[in-house]
Amino acid sequence: MLSRREVVKVAGFGGVYVLLGGSFIAYGSSGNMPIFALRGDGKVAVIDTAKDEVIRVIETGGKGGTLGSVSKDGKYLYVANNAPENRTVSVINANKLELIKNIETGNRPKHPVVSPDGGLVAVNHSGLDGDSVRVVFISTSNNQIVSVVNIPVSNRDHKGDFTMHGSWSPDGKVYAVGNYADNKFYLIERSGKIISEVSTSGNPHYFDWKGNQLWVTIEFNEPKGNMSAPQVYIYDVSSPASPVYIGILKQDIDPIERQDLARIEGHHGNFTNDGRLFILCNRGSNPFEGATISIYDASSRKEVAKINSQVKGVGHAYITPDGRFAVITQYGDTKFEVIDLQRLQSIKVVDTGVGRHMGHAVFVGKKMYISNRVADSVFVVDTESWEIIKRIQTSTSGQAQGQLVRDFYQVFERVGRAILYA
Repeated sequence: MLSRREVVKVAGFGGVYVLLGGSFIAYGSSGNMPIFALRGDGKVAVIDTAKDEVIRVIETGGKGGTLGSVSKDGKYLYVANNAPENRTVSVINANKLELIKNIETGNRPKHPVVSPDGGLVAVNHSGLDGDSVRVVFISTSNNQIVSVVNIPVSNRDHKGDFTMHGSWSPDGKVYAVGNYADNKFYLIERSGKIISEVSTSGNPHYFDWKGNQLWVTIEFNEPKGNMSAPQVYIYDVSSPASPVYIGILKQDIDPIERQDLARIEGHHGNFTNDGRLFILCNRGSNPFEGATISIYDASSRKEVAKINSQVKGVGHAYITPDGRFAVITQYGDTKFEVIDLQRLQSIKVVDTGVGRHMGHAVFVGKKMYISNRVADSVFVVDTESWEIIKRIQTSTSGQAQGQLVRDFYQVFERVGRAILYA
């Protein structure tokens, strides 16, 4: 039997971690909460933020688990095993750093999101079950499924993911999720009842809420044309059974991007911590060369700044907890970009020099941790100088490093204020 302080080599790469037997420190309710680096190869690398080292690797028993959520009380981590033929959500004890169970939910679980009150986890799915795409609600009190929602799909010949992300309303009464095959999004009650559906011009990819307003970012549907552009539909959802259309934002794409339609495809749009601004990224489709970032005044819905990014494949605008900066992560480059949200301009571009797809970030004190998928690494960055402090390699298996998770969130770019009530 291993001793309580025995140092064990992590299989597959040269780091080490300390195995504490059954006596792991309870991280969930303290400032020592680690970072969970979710990996597509069926592993979760646990990073200690005091040492900036991997202290444990947890096997999930599934594959494709690059997206997940931490429960509001910090007790559980939910990881969706999204690879083909996978049907489970892994539940990990975030205190003891060990797998509790795998819950079968449906064909290719995509992105678990915990409700604002912390009571439910909504899990959407990328694949079809029969002629439907599934949403499952799991209780966080006992980690049991409490309801299953089957959304009928008309266009079953659709290729690719059928849903991508979902999000809860600030009051936690409804969950919004898209249907890529039919270009619709749905509002679903906590009971599992579908209460409304809304058609859009393309694939409803991302959802953010400000009070009763729902902002839906569209990945423009194929076939693309000269008028294609990322769009955001805005609805008043005061009455979820009857959403009221407010307006639409259509991003002004750079002329260079229009020369190649593959460079046009919306990705994520999200509010800043104070709800004053909304940031929309044009990622482009594969090989991910979109570079337009639009910043809108959330009240007037007018564009107040447009940034032609120095990184390729702009995807996410992570807001620092103090609300001062947006860190632009991407799919097609080795770099990330820092935007000053007061001056509304880029102030720095940082190049890691390796890999590609700087996709996800979390903030701890004066440090940012940012993933590099292709380099299987997490880079530690000083948020005062915006200089790289350290590279943490999470494995050597290749192109598997996904989301970094530490905090409760509704959209993963805004953990400084998870819920915008107004």
